[in-house]
Amino acid sequence: MEGYAIKFDDYIKKQVIEAPKENSKLILKGPTGSGKSTILLERYRHMVENLDIPSDKILILLLNRTQSLEWRTKTVLKGSGAIWRTSYYGFIQGEIKTYYPLLAVNCSEIVNKDIKPVFLTFESAQYLVSKAIEKRRTAKGMFAGITAYTDRIAIDLTANLVKAATSDIPYHSIGNRLFNALELKDEIKRQVFKDADDVLVAYRKKCMELGIFDFGMAVELYNNCLLKDELYRKQLFSRVQHLIVDNIEECVPTEADFVEFLLPNLKTCLLGYNYEGGYGEAFGGNHRYVKQTITDKCDTVNMEKSYTCSEFLYEFSDMLFDNIKNTAAGKFEKKACIEREPPVELRSEMLEQVGERICSLIDDEGYKPTDIVVLSTYADPVTEFVIGRILEKNGHQLRNFTRKSRVIDNPFSQALLTLAQLCHPAYGIMPNRDDVKALIRMVLKIDPVRSSVLAGEVCRQRPFAEFPDVEFPGLVERIGYYNIEKYEYIRKWIRDYKSREKPLPINEFLQKVFLEILISKDVSDNDILQAKNLIDSAQTFIEVVSRFNKHASKGFLDMIRGGIKAAESIFELEENLTGDFVLMSTPIAYLASSLKSKVAIFTSLSSKNWTPRSIKELTNAHVLTKTWDENAIYTEELEEQNQKNYLAVLMRAILKRCGEKLITFESTISSNGFENDGLLAEYFDEILGL
Repeated sequence: MEGYAIKFDDYIKKQVIEAPKENSKLILKGPTGSGKSTILLERYRHMVENLDIPSDKILILLLNRTQSLEWRTKTVLKGSGAIWRTSYYGFIQGEIKTYYPLLAVNCSEIVNKDIKPVFLTFESAQYLVSKAIEKRRTAKGMFAGITAYTDRIAIDLTANLVKAATSDIPYHSIGNRLFNALELKDEIKRQVFKDADDVLVAYRKKCMELGIFDFGMAVELYNNCLLKDELYRKQLFSRVQHLIVDNIEECVPTEADFVEFLLPNLKTCLLGYNYEGGYGEAFGGNHRYVKQTITDKCDTVNMEKSYTCSEFLYEFSDMLFDNIKNTAAGKFEKKACIEREPPVELRSEMLEQVGERICSLIDDEGYKPTDIVVLSTYADPVTEFVIGRILEKNGHQLRNFTRKSRVIDNPFSQALLTLAQLCHPAYGIMPNRDDVKALIRMVLKIDPVRSSVLAGEVCRQRPFAEFPDVEFPGLVERIGYYNIEKYEYIRKWIRDYKSREKPLPINEFLQKVFLEILISKDVSDNDILQAKNLIDSAQTFIEVVSRFNKHASKGFLDMIRGGIKAAESIFELEENLTGDFVLMSTPIAYLASSLKSKVAIFTSLSSKNWTPRSIKELTNAHVLTKTWDENAIYTEELEEQNQKNYLAVLMRAILKRCGEKLITFESTISSNGFENDGLLAEYFDEILGL
């Protein structure tokens, strides 16, 4: 998205950017778009280039990979050494890897102290927890009072463990904490939370014994076994002499504690603090705790002007915030920058309107595609397809910032996985006809009709799908004489592999298939990258799951078939943000990035999805945080209050990244066929007098 020029006054230049080499501890306090991130970057440049501070003595803590990408592109400095730029979790992971022998000595729960630590991906953690739940549900009837699927329960439980750890809540008290906060209690619910605790305790115990850690366990170990060690603290203080943190208002409580812990021993510190923030509660952030812990520990530099939105939209954002929070009665008169499209009945009709309006913005009003962002509470494939199709017809492109492709969506990765299924009949994972058809088209380069017929023959073989012998009736005619040699090579390769005494680990198998069957001059760089990512994911999964004495290779294929998302490197992220396209995103993903726009388009303004509920069957983000009173009850009135607060913060933050125009669309009927009756549209109409 296009940048915005920010002018620094003499005070900012002298007191912040050109601050002395030591004894400067400042917090930049300002609204969205006031230039805090830019000043942090300029201060870092000055420290390295003018003050000759070694870059490896400066710890930069950022919110996510999108911010890291921006810093990566702007911190290639003359004379700079290694740049210590990371997220809070990345920092903890790096420290545990480096100081694992010391951590292992301090942690009695780690039984095998000779092996290196392994860090669970979210998908691996979910897989292991889901297997534990599945076993207990079948054998012991656990979670009898829960209607959710096992995978959903696993997602909530692993998230609970992380939320508790980052709020310094003991893992064994999660269930009691959630149950005590319930407004309506009964013995069935008590048992459900006890079951949840039992699963988490068993899962955590096994992981700790084996030296395998998810994010929650890593945070817990770092705080309890490293940060309390005198030798480690001396090492830490000698290495971290300067600290820069952006978006500190969105950090989790333990990160706030970490910053507070470092402050007395730092030579300099510069923190970016958005007093209008707080949307980070969606991923464990706690703005209230940050204010209590950090904001009065540094000298404050106030920044009041926002450079990322017009004066009119600035005024509208504050009025909307007040209206949502306090039901204020003010009316916004300067309506030229706000377009409220009247509701239509069907969501599909609304999406078509969005696509057509974007085309008119570009073709008739002179906006560039990169000036426009479409904000959808789900940013789902249907929304992307309908809007994207209309833009494509008019020569424009839509890019979904939040959508990660599933591994199986990539044809090359899918071919690898189909061959894995064909070569391992003992796993009982039968490839479907479409998968085999895609594989045949890729390796034999034959047309869709013949590849579909041949795929049907492959899937009909008994006792398991396999490539039939060349003597099979009509086979040669279907594949063509010039393909017989290639066909026979693949068939023999599969047959020889299946005759092995012991199958290879799935990561080694995928590498062998890639090198011996799929590699060719037609393979693109992207195909090679996708294959590498898949093989790396398999290797990590095998390394983790095999320690649990589970069938890791089969488990990996099961997990992939379940729709695991493809990993995205920072280089791929950079590529996705480069080009002439209209951006589509969810509100949270948009705010968590450094993106801005001239035109913001809201879809489904009257949807309830703008105010998601915190109360769920097995979790509650407000209860699993450090500022929650354990003796309090989380009432429905409190839930409504939190929903309104979240909506107010979200809207104000988004609107202050909108440079010139806001356009809203809505439909009477949701995608599920229910009537939309969310409150956001009403708040808009009250201010606009509609």
